[in-house]
Amino acid sequence: MNTHTNIEQNLTSDEPKISFLEAFYGVLFSPKKIFQELYNEDTFTVIIYGFLAVVLSNLGKIDPSNIGILSIVGIEFIGFLSWFFVGIFIFCFSTVFKTPNNNLGRLLGFTGLSGIPFLLLTPINLIYNLNPSVYMFFQVLISIWSFILFWISLAKSFQLEAWRVFLMAIIPFFLGIFLFTFLIANIFGMMFTGMIR
Repeated sequence: MNTHTNIEQNLTSDEPKISFLEAFYGVLFSPKKIFQELYNEDTFTVIIYGFLAVVLSNLGKIDPSNIGILSIVGIEFIGFLSWFFVGIFIFCFSTVFKTPNNNLGRLLGFTGLSGIPFLLLTPINLIYNLNPSVYMFFQVLISIWSFILFWISLAKSFQLEAWRVFLMAIIPFFLGIFLFTFLIANIFGMMFTGMIR
């Protein structure tokens, strides 16, 4: 009798406390709360939720003027690769800076879920032919919304304040601009000195 009860308790404890639909709606309407709740969820569950969110959100990114099987497969493939490699890059960068609470699975899951607003573009695609400017307006609005969710997801993944995550990302951005400008200046300098000779 006790053995049967223990097996039932183990089975119920392995089940996710938050369903995918709860995570979906939570990310849209109360992201800070749902990401905090997902932080305590099993990492494998969070990765699966992130993967499902990426697959669904990619559907909203399909060009309404070119909908076909090849475009769907292409956008899904590119979306998945970009999600994975951006996550790997952020994880490696956070490891260099010794960011606390570093967990690649959770990071991938959270950033995947942050793209959920793009799924809302799917029904908006229908009005593209009627009024492309309205479609563009919603596309910009949803991109901004998703960008904000992305920052919240990073902050909650690392359990840091949003401004710290912003600084962590802005430093390499400005460093990249500086290095790029330095490289271009040197190339033009070499070309100019070569032209003078």
